[in-house]
Amino acid sequence: MTRNLLKLAMLATASIAVAAIASENDDQWLEQPHGEKALAWARQATQSSTAALRALPAYASARKELDALLKARPAEPDVVLLGQRALRFFKDAAHPHGLLQTAGRTAEGAPLPDWTTVLDVARLREEEGIAFELQAFDLGGSCLAETARCLLRLSPGGGDEVEIREFDLAQKRFVADGFRVPRSRAFAQWMGRDALLVETTADGRPRTAAGWPAQVTLWKRGQALSQARTVYEGAPGDAILQLSASHDPTAPRGVITRAIDYSTFEIHVVEADGRRHPLPLPRDLAPMGAIDVTDSHVIVQLGSAAEIDGKRYDAETVLAYRLDDSAHDRAHDRASVIFAPGAGEFVNGKADVASVGGQVALVSNRNLRQRLLLATPDRDGWKSREVFQAEPGDTIGIRGGSELVVTTEGFTTPRRQELYRDGRAPLLLARDPVMYDGDDYVTEIGSAVSRDGTPVDYFLLRPRHLTDAPQPLLVTGYAAFATSFRPGYFGYIVGGPAFRLWLDRGGSLVIPAARGGNERGEAWHRAAMRERRQNSYDDFIAVIEKLQRSGYTSPGHTGILGSSNGGLLAATLGIQRPDLFNAVISDVPLTDLIRMRYMGMGAAWMNEYGNPDDPAQAKAMLAYSPYQNVRDGVPYPPFLVTISTEDNRVGPGHARKLAAKLQSVGARAYFLEDEEGGHGVSDALRNPDLMAMRMGFLIDRLMLGH
Repeated sequence: MTRNLLKLAMLATASIAVAAIASENDDQWLEQPHGEKALAWARQATQSSTAALRALPAYASARKELDALLKARPAEPDVVLLGQRALRFFKDAAHPHGLLQTAGRTAEGAPLPDWTTVLDVARLREEEGIAFELQAFDLGGSCLAETARCLLRLSPGGGDEVEIREFDLAQKRFVADGFRVPRSRAFAQWMGRDALLVETTADGRPRTAAGWPAQVTLWKRGQALSQARTVYEGAPGDAILQLSASHDPTAPRGVITRAIDYSTFEIHVVEADGRRHPLPLPRDLAPMGAIDVTDSHVIVQLGSAAEIDGKRYDAETVLAYRLDDSAHDRAHDRASVIFAPGAGEFVNGKADVASVGGQVALVSNRNLRQRLLLATPDRDGWKSREVFQAEPGDTIGIRGGSELVVTTEGFTTPRRQELYRDGRAPLLLARDPVMYDGDDYVTEIGSAVSRDGTPVDYFLLRPRHLTDAPQPLLVTGYAAFATSFRPGYFGYIVGGPAFRLWLDRGGSLVIPAARGGNERGEAWHRAAMRERRQNSYDDFIAVIEKLQRSGYTSPGHTGILGSSNGGLLAATLGIQRPDLFNAVISDVPLTDLIRMRYMGMGAAWMNEYGNPDDPAQAKAMLAYSPYQNVRDGVPYPPFLVTISTEDNRVGPGHARKLAAKLQSVGARAYFLEDEEGGHGVSDALRNPDLMAMRMGFLIDRLMLGH
């Protein structure tokens, strides 16, 4: 590639007049998810790309191998403990839409081996004639152990609009005349066995700018939803309202986190009778606001140093704020420090904190290595002790409630789910099957230096025995919204079981801990927000360039894969630095940052990426927004862009516009749009052919050299 062509690929578009942002865009018609013309284009592009991808030399073997892998024993779903019951949402090749199952528990607490199916989602789809997907990301929070009832989220087509229905696990059926929220963007939390805290956009109720509910009601059994008492209403410009609850059957409390943006929060407590009161906490909290709710406390993490009731606390401190001060004379006794991370140590918010009984479990991170801590209150505050340290490259996960479930997994370590109780050895609940010989691979933790001198750590999964030839390398990551990708065992971020095809052929994987994520706390996240967004991309470039300069890999053997913000990441790097890659996979991406607010829930994300009405922020966004930076005459690597018509989180317009723009300048851009699947369309069980085409594309480009 000539120097001039490289400059074309790398130059920021700062000289573009800000006034041009509002100008008409020739591809805006592609933004309409179900527009007749847009759908026709998507179907034709998908058809032609499918034919081309299936014709690649690697496709046939990839499909055959993946089909065989999917017939093997699947990964174990999360085991949720509900009193004397265990609950799980099981999927395999024969049941790609999933089975909701229950089991009894042994005297020690493990699930009995015989699981009973209480809901077959495929059968429900057939009976009701609606392409439902069950959103089972928080079964523990949606079910009451004492009543064996759950609030199930059923999504038509897999998008973010859902029906919420009350389901009886013991009776194996939906509750006649039970709680039911009609299809809408909606969330609900139990407030005792006969009341819910609900937010919904049904029936024309108030919405935020991003289209999410802006009103919270207390709905009691026997009432019509329209009769539910309004307990809170946010502002139209808010990003989102989030609900949580203590689930104390004797004195239930709800908590509303008002996300003004994803860095600024207000927290309100709702009592069982509907009374609401705000908590006098700082607005500058770590992402998600309220991390957890116990019977007596709300747990938060400070985004920056703050003073609460006359006491000063450092940034990153995890605090418990007591909900009831009736036994104390002074309000300032209500805040207490659960954990204050030491230098270089971080607790990454909601993912790393869970209450269990009267204790709080935390995962501490230092230099990409983790340890599990357990904090217990006493009269002098909270005392924490170390439970164990994970092996380098392994990831600890925690789920709280009445019992603590701890998961451990890594690139070479199958996931284990264990019940942790004081004074007893961990009890195994489930263990994933071995997918490959982990002794053939090693996980390294390395570091590179970014453009501005900032050190950036990374995980590298590589074959134990290397050849002298450049290694095929797949890059992935997320690096936004304080979300960090960590090593896992064939998780969604690498394509689930489809990733085995890559490893079987000697492929490597690198995940940079770039700014925008939360590996070094909230300051690390904010170092790549808005005008500083390029820092995240520079961090990835630094890691890739280090591995290429060292001879470990080469541009012809390097590909990048990302989903959602990671899809934006992949597209941005493929367009900024086409000289670094030979394949780019941009899955369910954002690609047009200037018109982001008009698609999906993009209006909620302007605090992260920027507001195009602000000239300085618009200039920064235009410098990297992939759609605006595609140029004629630049030899881009081949792109594979994937999306679902029903993805109403980012909207299908982003993917369509990027593919169309690339094709218009003569670049090779494959485009696949599934008309179901939502934001999680790239699922090997639901879409084995899409994943086989993805893996065939990567193998063909990075291993076979076609």
